[in-house]
Amino acid sequence: MFLPLSFNLEGKKILLVGGGKAALEKFAQLSRAGCRLIIIAPWFSEAMQAALAKPNLSQIEIHNRKFEDADIEDCFMVFTAVDDESVAEHIFRLCRSRNLLINSADDKARCDFYTTAVIDRGSIQVAVSTHGRFAGVSAILRRHLEELFPAELEDDWEKIFALRARAVTLQSAIEKKSVITDIVRQIESRYFGKQTNGVGDERRQD
Repeated sequence: MFLPLSFNLEGKKILLVGGGKAALEKFAQLSRAGCRLIIIAPWFSEAMQAALAKPNLSQIEIHNRKFEDADIEDCFMVFTAVDDESVAEHIFRLCRSRNLLINSADDKARCDFYTTAVIDRGSIQVAVSTHGRFAGVSAILRRHLEELFPAELEDDWEKIFALRARAVTLQSAIEKKSVITDIVRQIESRYFGKQTNGVGDERRQD
């Protein structure tokens, strides 16, 4: 059983070992996480080289060499995307001995966690996972869900969050609940064509 979590990786040291297609997919997510990303591989595919050549990658270190045990020092999390089974197993066992979380691309047995197919709309994120069983299914579901959250609505969501932030400052608990309930009703009606009682749960922090 897996517990879905969202990690705040801002400023944390993350290691990515690999330079091929699978590594590129991990890089695409990690490069947006604000982490201090260390990428190590003896070779990089043309697509990976092109991605790494883009500007504004100041928090990314690139090492064109084989993995060394010392590379995992002070890491918060490790990602591997390598074809060599012996290398993958060595890094996995090393992370186990250091109590480090590791994700091994296309290798369920060597994963402490799985990355998800994500719809990123600024303050709205929707994640889809098959627990590492079939990434293609996650990708298909993501594409269909993206139609519910078009990118052009990002400004709308920010306005909604601003309304909610003002509502929680109201002194009257009854008035506060009424305003928030109305916001929820408007969201259901405007974006999903549904009517609802709009009963929100303010105990949640998401």
